[in-house]
Amino acid sequence: MFFIKCYHGAMNTDVTINRITIEDLEKIIDLGEMLQSEEQLYETNLVFNRKASFEHYQTELTNPDALIIAAKVEDGTIIGYQYSHTHTLEYLNSDNKECVFEALYVTRHFRGKGIGKALNNYAEHWAINVKQVNRISTHIYATNDASLKLHTSSGFKPYNIELVKNI
Repeated sequence: MFFIKCYHGAMNTDVTINRITIEDLEKIIDLGEMLQSEEQLYETNLVFNRKASFEHYQTELTNPDALIIAAKVEDGTIIGYQYSHTHTLEYLNSDNKECVFEALYVTRHFRGKGIGKALNNYAEHWAINVKQVNRISTHIYATNDASLKLHTSSGFKPYNIELVKNI
């Protein structure tokens, strides 16, 4: 469990970060839907399937190679989440294990207050110390400046460029 102090307006708010439970899953799916809605700015063809998302995350709750964490304020309200998973990179040396930061979302009122960075720090600690990965990756839309800033400030560097031609 991680604890951070967050300034929300004029108030000082305690935020805890921990693994989610099955009881948190509906709220995580709500946040996932909000994330996907905002990502439509970058990819207009995105669709959200609540049932499929619920089933996927429900399965990931018991997957030892997956991590779903939530940031909660003092009253238990979830204000952000992060989903990561690990796998072996078959196309590199056999001992290369990677963690993929798959999803990160913080509600609008709590953005810019260190919540996203804290979620990623928790996931990075898990990836390195528990899963013993030697690389962490994430996929970000090229025009998502806030996400690019967050990840580059944490040491991520451009690695691969994907070019898309919509037809």
